[in-house]
Amino acid sequence: MLESIALPTVPLLSPGTSAQPAHESLSVLLRRIIDEPRLDQLLEHDIGLEEELISEARTIARRAYPPDHTTDRQSASWIDHDARDELHRALVVLYQQHVRLPTDSSLANQYHPLPCRLLHELERPWENDMLRRLEANHGFSSEALPEDPSSFAGWYRSAAFGHPLYEHDLYAFVASEATRAQLEWFFRMECAGEAAFDDLVALAQLGTRGEVKMEMASNYWDEMGKGKSHAVHTHLFHRLIEGLDLRSPDASELPWQVLAGVNVMLWACIPRRNAFRAQGALGAVELLAPQRCTRVVHGALRVGMKKKAVVYYGAHAIIDIGHAEGWLGHVIEPQVRSFPDSRIGIAEGLLIRADASLDYFDYCLAAVRSIAA
Repeated sequence: MLESIALPTVPLLSPGTSAQPAHESLSVLLRRIIDEPRLDQLLEHDIGLEEELISEARTIARRAYPPDHTTDRQSASWIDHDARDELHRALVVLYQQHVRLPTDSSLANQYHPLPCRLLHELERPWENDMLRRLEANHGFSSEALPEDPSSFAGWYRSAAFGHPLYEHDLYAFVASEATRAQLEWFFRMECAGEAAFDDLVALAQLGTRGEVKMEMASNYWDEMGKGKSHAVHTHLFHRLIEGLDLRSPDASELPWQVLAGVNVMLWACIPRRNAFRAQGALGAVELLAPQRCTRVVHGALRVGMKKKAVVYYGAHAIIDIGHAEGWLGHVIEPQVRSFPDSRIGIAEGLLIRADASLDYFDYCLAAVRSIAA
């Protein structure tokens, strides 16, 4: 039986049961330590543990995202993939403290100084790389963003549709070439990031008012199946995975390209300093989803999957067209009208989300082709 696909456990990522190596990775150690009910006593007893954890986090982060390099594409030869894998697995553990229910853990250490410091050490170099990438790859400049709300919405649309992600080769491959086995592998990768848009919208709407909040509420209600439990989008995705008899992957099985897509959305939606970036990132999902979901449905039907099995993608291929227009007209424009400087965060969120998805799609296309034979 699959784990709950609600965000609190990172959508469809099971906690993992494989034997641990002799030397625990940072992510495994973090999960154990931050669940410790007497963390202060542990740190007082084990002198030096706190400093060792912080030092290891800092070392991993600098290996993963060195300050003298900027990510272009995920296949760059200089990238330390092992370090990025571990960094993003550790970030998943830390972000979970802010989005879970206190079921298998009391979450008593959610705001303990140690996990907060570790989050800072891991997050800062990654965030710096994402922001440098905007300037290096897209020539991003806040001064060049239109100040008029309607003009900015036009810029936002053009930036989304002009990003390399929009016509990615993965779309054509999934629609026209992928075998059933390749599509099933792709759906397992999708488990990491597809099933929690409702919770992300709920987080993003905090502090908003008026037209912006109403549009987010409407979007959330659609995610909730308009009050019909069988139509809730998380349930639709859950049924897709169960219907195809697939196993949800453990976080330890997933590479950084997959986990970074999850972490980008949590990075944007959890801390309030990123509230405008969250609006930009969520809008990017809405604007770019119809193209992708339409191709996925075509591919699934082509290999003999039943239409009802992929109703999740079929629904998003249609309703996200309206969601995208609603987000542009009732979130982005009024937000920029009320707070002109918000356009900077919104623009950053759009491009950061698109870049993360580009890494994910580049990885998936390369990996899925190796499955063919």
